[in-house]
Amino acid sequence: MPSELLPISNEEKKWVQKLTPSRGLLYHFSRGCLRHAMSNMAGLEALDIPLKANPGEPPLLAEGWGHISMSHCSDALLIGWSSLKIGVDIERKDRQFQAHKLSKRFFTQDENCEIENLAPSQAKEQVLKRWVIKEAAIKWQNGKIANNLNQWIWKNKSSFAYHKKLGHKVKIYEQNHDQWTYAIALDENHITNKPIICLN
Repeated sequence: MPSELLPISNEEKKWVQKLTPSRGLLYHFSRGCLRHAMSNMAGLEALDIPLKANPGEPPLLAEGWGHISMSHCSDALLIGWSSLKIGVDIERKDRQFQAHKLSKRFFTQDENCEIENLAPSQAKEQVLKRWVIKEAAIKWQNGKIANNLNQWIWKNKSSFAYHKKLGHKVKIYEQNHDQWTYAIALDENHITNKPIICLN
């Protein structure tokens, strides 16, 4: 967290007051960073960015400004901005969870077969990778995790993920950086082979 929070709109300040202190701080931090990053790229003041980012809802930009997605974990914020639909997700690689238990609860039988014979450390790495890919795809979809986590299918090392029920197909870019793993989901026909990644 920075020593001073970055500027947010008056509407966003009202949302901060309605949230719990911890959620309000995170909301202010993430929206302020989002405005700051976009203002640097667009050449506008942060408060002039036409952003609507209500708590618990996907952030929206005014028509003609493209699409945006963001994700945060305990010590990182990932922002994705694209002319076409985009979804992003980020997690720490050392996040603690029970890999086999999580997989059996949320993933398909075929996906579970891929990890059932892996060592605990390998299973954890594979489940975390699959989780961020699925969540990025769900954000691309503007869907709900509970309804779609077991519907999105990604085969290990594939460049695409697909939705069993709705037939969606997205291009997947998955990467590790330092102590984080992250995924980006883009339209199937997006011409970008590799997204531009800016670190700050």
